Amino acid sequence: MTTITYGREAIHTGGYSMGSGLLGRFRSYLARSRAERQLSQLDDRLLDDIGMKRSEIARAVWGA
Repeated sequence: MTTITYGREAIHTGGYSMGSGLLGRFRSYLARSRAERQLSQLDDRLLDDIGMKRSEIARAVWGA
């Protein structure tokens, strides 16, 4: 079984690579969406503490 961790959340893939197939892409999308939503909820002071600006959230999460 493969375990991929995003922050405190761990996704167990049951032996399948999270990056392969439709299910893997869907799980990756859900985890990234959740991370983006959580970062967006932080105030500017907390974002500054982790070295991030609000305008950098999408790029940091999605790699775009």
